[in-house]
Amino acid sequence: MSTAGSEGKRNDPPPVEMVSKDGITYRIRQLTEVSQILPRLEKDRVFAAYAICQLEPECFPHTTWYIAEGEDGEALVMHGTGSLRGSLYGFGADLFCMGDPAALEAILTLHPGPRYKSRLWAQVEHGPVLNRHFHLVEVSPKLLLYRNVQNQPVLDNRVRRLTGDDHKEVNRLFRAGGGSLGLYRRELIDHGVWYGLFEGQRLVALASYESVSPTYGLALSGRFLTHPNYRGKRYGNLADAGRLREAARIYPLAVSTIEAGNVASARASSRAPTGAGIEAGQILESRAYRRDPVGLASLIRRVLAQRRAKRSA
Repeated sequence: MSTAGSEGKRNDPPPVEMVSKDGITYRIRQLTEVSQILPRLEKDRVFAAYAICQLEPECFPHTTWYIAEGEDGEALVMHGTGSLRGSLYGFGADLFCMGDPAALEAILTLHPGPRYKSRLWAQVEHGPVLNRHFHLVEVSPKLLLYRNVQNQPVLDNRVRRLTGDDHKEVNRLFRAGGGSLGLYRRELIDHGVWYGLFEGQRLVALASYESVSPTYGLALSGRFLTHPNYRGKRYGNLADAGRLREAARIYPLAVSTIEAGNVASARASSRAPTGAGIEAGQILESRAYRRDPVGLASLIRRVLAQRRAKRSA
């Protein structure tokens, strides 16, 4: 796959910083090029799928990346800016964490990011570190599943690709049975992979990948929903055949998450047209509020860390 082109590089990288944790010195720097970031994410492509999707040219400018490197390991952190433009592609003020917990601590001490995190995606062992820096809300350990999609299932004639023009039907279905206000924008539906099953003119089931990466061949998470009046007929699985057919053509690695204790979703996955997803461990998902609301302490630590790095250069 190619890199993200002209958007894959930024000018004037910020200064290097140095901090010590438990006798280990960490060198912290901001990564400004996709070529610096992608090889590290590719070490665990399934876990990092959420972050890889944000390397797409339209998404990368709305992210900030840091790495901490020490004798015992390294960590990588991505902060989403929460910009309106980024939200059109399914991303908000996100936090992605990968790597050694001690190295992660070094980064968050200096760079906790925006006060509010609409989505936090991290390793389960990162929990204690994250709790020191954030108030975690709706903490949800989830199973991480993936499919290497190869076959293209035959579609039911009631199933078709959804577009932004279907946003009213999509939102109506979510209000009816998805526990959601139904606020999906045209742009988000057009950007992702959405398939639906219709009874007449009514959308009664859908399956989607909301975050996709054509550049790197990934499709991530999304929705799997059937109207309450039509459940028990496997309509959701019929809609799922559509998104999987699309994935086989463009997104050969399809990654999804389910609640760790959600047996029903696991069973639905095993009945899907391409067979069961392959379990790849657990992740920690949450919303989060920074414990230091003003950010003055981290600012002071950044100044000191930059001075230390200059002295050691």
